[in-house]
Amino acid sequence: MRDITELMNSYRECSRNLWNVYFSKRKDIGDALDVFEQIRELLFDSVVLSELSYEGESEGEDIPPPALKVVPQRSLILIQRLSESGQAGYWDQEKDMIVGPGDITLAFVDYFDFFRPPIKDFHYYLCKILSFPSHVEYEGREALLEVSGAKVFHDESAEKP
Repeated sequence: MRDITELMNSYRECSRNLWNVYFSKRKDIGDALDVFEQIRELLFDSVVLSELSYEGESEGEDIPPPALKVVPQRSLILIQRLSESGQAGYWDQEKDMIVGPGDITLAFVDYFDFFRPPIKDFHYYLCKILSFPSHVEYEGREALLEVSGAKVFHDESAEKP
């Protein structure tokens, strides 16, 4: 696996700056968010994906998304509590749970901030729990890890057919 934490930090900083300087003060915040999310997708493609190698076989544009793993460094994890459809999600399934690199396997989904307009810091990695042997009941759920307490790796072996 290749450590791409610095590459992800470059994307994070570019996204934060773009929002905080150019979009956060717009009158129509809903429209600004829509446009910003479209731009973030392009930024991710050009800043992160363009730097990752793909060695599998594919036809045309049929390249699978990269396998990006978030690896905690003895960090507090916030696990989303199950709620009914349409209800707000809460990140308090476990209180004060600490995980280390060998405890859990997490896939990167996006960056996350709790709602604090107009500033975005992308303080957390939003992850999907792929494997959690000591708590298998949480596998498949989303979780948050502070960016400062984790690293991101590109798992090239997970992409090979």
